Amino acid sequence: MVVSAVLGIFCGLALYLAGNADYRAQAGWGGFVYWVILGGGLGAGTGLAGVLGGVVGVVIWDRGLRRSSVARIRIGTTGAALGAALPWVVVAVAVGPGWWPFPFGVAILVALVTAVLARIILSRAERRQDGDVVEFRFNV
Repeated sequence: MVVSAVLGIFCGLALYLAGNADYRAQAGWGGFVYWVILGGGLGAGTGLAGVLGGVVGVVIWDRGLRRSSVARIRIGTTGAALGAALPWVVVAVAVGPGWWPFPFGVAILVALVTAVLARIILSRAERRQDGDVVEFRFNV
């Protein structure tokens, strides 16, 4: 979630800096703070949706943690990617066909980034001990 919030802040900053010079002159620090907070909030919300999607995917498909670690990693990665993309797909459906390219493009990009990050985190976190006990370690 922290990574997604930071990426959202950078996206908000990029939108502010890439905007019209007249807007930046008129908006001043208020416009800067607005875009940074908006980007951070959207990034954190997307990250939270990704985390929830991964957890829900593992809980639904492997409730007793009986599947192999590779299956859990795949299920968690898929759930996280779908969870992060889902809010943007909902936005796309809500705004109508004229605006579909932007939210669907964001959904695809977010799903890919989330899938890569979830795969890395889940691969590093899951370790087998004695063949039947699963231990989650986060060694960053």
